[in-house]
Amino acid sequence: MLHEFNKDKVTLVKSDGTVAKEQIPALVTGEMIFTADKTLPVEVGDYLLRNLPSGLVEKYEVRNPKYYDVGHSLDAHFQIDVARAGAAQAQAAVVQGITNNFTGSNSRVNINSTDNSINVSADFSPDQLREFIGQVRPVLSQLPKDSQNVIEAQLVTIEEEADKPTPTKMRVLSALQSIKSVAESASGNLVAAGIIGLIGTLL
Repeated sequence: MLHEFNKDKVTLVKSDGTVAKEQIPALVTGEMIFTADKTLPVEVGDYLLRNLPSGLVEKYEVRNPKYYDVGHSLDAHFQIDVARAGAAQAQAAVVQGITNNFTGSNSRVNINSTDNSINVSADFSPDQLREFIGQVRPVLSQLPKDSQNVIEAQLVTIEEEADKPTPTKMRVLSALQSIKSVAESASGNLVAAGIIGLIGTLL
């Protein structure tokens, strides 16, 4: 019966945004996901993503991962209680969207949650700011038009500071806070979540 668990392939994303494992054989049944992967490091609050033939990605929040060693003629397996997290997102938002490179003492990313805090651990270097702009600007088209306009205006401000030998910290902070607020308002959008994560790596 375990061969039925191979009908789908899912990706495990930890609650901090880290991709823990991809191409996991599974069976998705709506409110429960089965997998025979006994080594899966799944915990409450994690997410499981399933690619659809349409190119969209279904996102499920892990509510209760239950591990069964043996029983009912089955080998060891997980039965994971899940809840659908918002509408399916475009595949580009997951694969080609935002890369979260976690560096620094206050690095973090929030998925489907709001974090209004701003922690400052260091000054901004021009290279850091240019890298941030280079990752955010190409994916703006995947956000609502109003959000695009506000974020682009703040990116211009950050770009101006990146051209200086020593960027003005408070001006950059103000622009980042504005971008973060706009991204938080786009609830459920994976690109917005990625932008919030990127801001976390700068602060």
